[in-house]
Amino acid sequence: MHRLRSLVPSANYLFVFEAAARRRSFTAAAEELNVSQPAVSKTIKLLEEATGLKLFRREHTRLELTAEGLRLYRETQQTFDHLHMVLTSLRTKHSNDTVRVSFSTSFVQLWLLPRLKDFKGKYPDIALRIEESSRDDQDLNEEDIDISARLGIGKWPGIHAWHFVTEEVIPVCSADYLKEHGPVNEPADLLNHRLLHFEERHRVRLGWREWLTHHSVPITRLKQDFVFTDALSSIEAAVLGQGVALGWKHLVHDHVQAGRLVYPLDAVHRSGQAIYVVMPAQRPTKHGATLFRDWLLEQNADAPISAAKEIPVP
Repeated sequence: MHRLRSLVPSANYLFVFEAAARRRSFTAAAEELNVSQPAVSKTIKLLEEATGLKLFRREHTRLELTAEGLRLYRETQQTFDHLHMVLTSLRTKHSNDTVRVSFSTSFVQLWLLPRLKDFKGKYPDIALRIEESSRDDQDLNEEDIDISARLGIGKWPGIHAWHFVTEEVIPVCSADYLKEHGPVNEPADLLNHRLLHFEERHRVRLGWREWLTHHSVPITRLKQDFVFTDALSSIEAAVLGQGVALGWKHLVHDHVQAGRLVYPLDAVHRSGQAIYVVMPAQRPTKHGATLFRDWLLEQNADAPISAAKEIPVP
């Protein structure tokens, strides 16, 4: 038995402590660990009793670390990070050609899936583990993600970024919907149509109010007959003739090319931001991840691979 166990009877104590110290909240730690808040509180109490240390103090409504707690947190985090690096390195030796990628559900369903056959045809030996994420702020190192995408200006700490496509947002609907409900000659006409809204829980994206305001349409009250929790659902509702959705041009391109969607008017919103392909800068890049990144960049005319420039890490 390792002598550490005489001070910390269970390694779980340290996992719970690290989460609570990092989040500065027992409640947030409980949500992260998928346990109850009282369970977190009890575990911290057991750790304090086992070590004889006071690790936290409560100041007003905020939880703070004591001096001893802060030192233990730093040491614990460094130890966890080191163990994670070692285990990741060992796993990589056995799965070097498995590339873990993470994108929004909309990107996976509307853009990636129709093109995967091309990638597999070129690189049959590379396996992809595709995760659909509802967040933009994933920690690529912590979650062991090789490649993802982010909206912004291309600068994030600890991240390599390559321009993929400029953000362009334009209304879309089905041709049948336009025949039934009449044309859209200018942005203000959209107020007379059924607008399909979405509000994603962990991701902020342009909505109808912002789009209409950008096009100088005065808004007093915006009717919301349909509000989805994912952008993909609003676009699929538009395909089915339910109304007019906001479409990111690179995502709705295939639907438009196939005639499933049309642009009711030529009024594009360009935010000045772009979608970037991103990779963690703090660990070696798998060969398969490099090939998948280059393949991604080759697909989009907005950022051909020959012109793609890496955004330096700040």
